Amino acid sequence: MRMSAAKWSEVVSAWEASSQSARLFAEARGVSEASLRWWKGELARRSRGEPTRRSPGPGRNRVALAKVVREGEKLPSSEPVTAALEIAVGPARILVEHGFDAGLLRAIVDALGERS
Repeated sequence: MRMSAAKWSEVVSAWEASSQSARLFAEARGVSEASLRWWKGELARRSRGEPTRRSPGPGRNRVALAKVVREGEKLPSSEPVTAALEIAVGPARILVEHGFDAGLLRAIVDALGERS
């Protein structure tokens, strides 16, 4: 079922007012948990005046690659280290290079934070 931003705003407000987890609330409303969480973030971005991001959906999936380095693991010496910043979230390390996609990095950090 496709809903407008105004309808998602109502759904997200109802979720925030409830004491339910995203999973339980989404199941009860017949929407996906991922969409509920995405719209919560999107509505917050819009309220701050940030640009609208394309919603996930059919034909809109992008493949993004990231290099994950585990604790104690070193990069192969043949690869030049060009990372400007290394971020650690729990046991995961994210190497952020010049020209990174800020939205993608935010989504990765959020996803890793939810797992810990």
